[in-house]
Amino acid sequence: MGFGVRLHMNAHTPLAKNVDLPIAGLLRDLKQRGMLDDTLVVWTTEFGRTPFKEAPGQAGREHHHWVFSSWMAGGGVKGGTVYGESDDAGIRVAKDEVHVNDFHATILHLLGFDHEQLTYRHNGRDYRLTDVAGHVVKGVLA
Repeated sequence: MGFGVRLHMNAHTPLAKNVDLPIAGLLRDLKQRGMLDDTLVVWTTEFGRTPFKEAPGQAGREHHHWVFSSWMAGGGVKGGTVYGESDDAGIRVAKDEVHVNDFHATILHLLGFDHEQLTYRHNGRDYRLTDVAGHVVKGVLA
């Protein structure tokens, strides 16, 4: 894992507790100030971790890009919504897959951009941030 840190399964609970309270405080503060409706909060990562170890003596788990969790709050997101589901082992998507391009298209939509129109020029070619794919996940919109 990065930064020379090796985490074991029993380290996840205290680490989660370290971020749960500040996140709850941020969301509560934004809501109390009337800012949550206009502020999109996104919590994500570039990949998850496999729900297993390849080798018994291995210190950590591998990168896992097939199934992992992200969440969004405020800014036009339907609160309390869970979208997507993994299989029982957490290895593959079982229902309502969201590709990274869909996730990006949804974020851009919530920020007021049409991902199909938002392009940038590189080496003489126009590129979209969602490549040639991506659909807004309407099931998470308020």
